[in-house]
Amino acid sequence: MEAATLEQWYALYGYAVHRRCVRLLQSEAEADDALHEVFLRAWRYAHTLEGGEPLPWLYRIADRHCVDLLRRRARHVPSEDVKGPLPEEAAAPDTSEQLHLFGQVLAACKERVRDTAVLYYLDELTQDEVAESLGCSRKTVKERLAQFKAVASRLLTGGRAKRGTG
Repeated sequence: MEAATLEQWYALYGYAVHRRCVRLLQSEAEADDALHEVFLRAWRYAHTLEGGEPLPWLYRIADRHCVDLLRRRARHVPSEDVKGPLPEEAAAPDTSEQLHLFGQVLAACKERVRDTAVLYYLDELTQDEVAESLGCSRKTVKERLAQFKAVASRLLTGGRAKRGTG
């Protein structure tokens, strides 16, 4: 990848990637660091981008990096901090506490479930849009969201969700 291409991507997509990192990490400082790491990884792994638009690819890099950070952070949070009532209705997390819990649930999920949940809950895509974005059926999206909710339920009711269970 040419340096000019990376600079162009940073100018075009840096703000969007940064906002996504802030939303996942709930920290401007951590998001600043994550943004730089995302573009460093994009530079390193540019050969893996198979045509198409770079923004969804950059989002995947950002999601994975932020979830890794959340996973490290979650190792240091006692499980009793995540107990609470299970929400009745699926909605995008909007408070700092909800986003922290969302990050803990993401960290406990398999990658395919995590990607589905991020697109549905954070990006607020419809199930049909998520299915199209991931190249799977709407039924698969529903199943993955159910797995995500099951992991969330286990965490909220005090059970320990093993990494990669959802």
